[in-house]
Amino acid sequence: MKRIICSPNTLGALDFQDTEIPKPNANECLVRVKSFSMNRGEVNFAQSKSRGTPIGWDIAGIVEQTAADGSGSPKGTRVAAFCTRMDGWAEYAAVPTPSLAPVPDAVSDAVAATLPVAGLTALHSVEKGTRLLGNRVLSTGATGGVGLFSMQLAKLIGAQSIAQVRKPEQEEFVRQFGADAVIVTTTGQEAERLAPYRLVVDGVGGELLGNLIKYVSQGGTIVSYGSTGGNEVKISPSPDLYGMGGQRTIYGLTLYTEVEFESAASGLTRLLTLAQKQLIKSHIAKEESWEQAGAIADAFLKRTFSGKAVLHIN
Repeated sequence: MKRIICSPNTLGALDFQDTEIPKPNANECLVRVKSFSMNRGEVNFAQSKSRGTPIGWDIAGIVEQTAADGSGSPKGTRVAAFCTRMDGWAEYAAVPTPSLAPVPDAVSDAVAATLPVAGLTALHSVEKGTRLLGNRVLSTGATGGVGLFSMQLAKLIGAQSIAQVRKPEQEEFVRQFGADAVIVTTTGQEAERLAPYRLVVDGVGGELLGNLIKYVSQGGTIVSYGSTGGNEVKISPSPDLYGMGGQRTIYGLTLYTEVEFESAASGLTRLLTLAQKQLIKSHIAKEESWEQAGAIADAFLKRTFSGKAVLHIN
């Protein structure tokens, strides 16, 4: 089979490699991959020194061989999967059955492929909040995959869904996905206008996260799942943590840990049901052949488009 790897010769580039079809363990299905989506974490990984290694978390495809232990879906089932070994950008992937879920007929491969990392991260982030009904939930980086999903999920729960974007021209876009209000800011200072927030779902970090803490309500939560804006966050215990009654919680979310408490299969089943009922939508900005993976990854890193990129295996 063919798979995409981090180039062994050029740092940051992607190459195709011929290799053996993986042999599944007893609790794994062999999936023939039809589509996969990109996440910033994967593309950043390709920029590291891990040359010659496979890549890819999010896939949608068909079960080619069911698990030997009888778990999971039967042969021929359309599935979406979270490839925890990060080897999904390939014609075939061996996936543990707790990491894949059947895809309803009404959900396309492209949409299913957008859900594993971005959808599950948003789902677990929103569910870290409490007493959200009627309260405000702020999603930062709202034009990205996690931001768009968390914004929609918060609204489904009954919260007032607030989106943070960097540019005024992005406001109309996030409103199309259900934002009740939009804050245009890069520093977070403008968020005071709609404070307090019962929950903040943040993937930006840096100065933005540091400034948002003081706008979280008493008993509220900030979920930090990423730091595209920088790893250094300045926090003043007072008033940032103690002000407005204190009791604020900062939760660092890692998807690999979250799926130990609720399997990716369970979370994906919930998300796919919502997608089937058109209660959540994916924004697919780029949809190309996987032969274009290198060019799309480069455009993704340069932020020339918002939303998800989905690649189809010919």
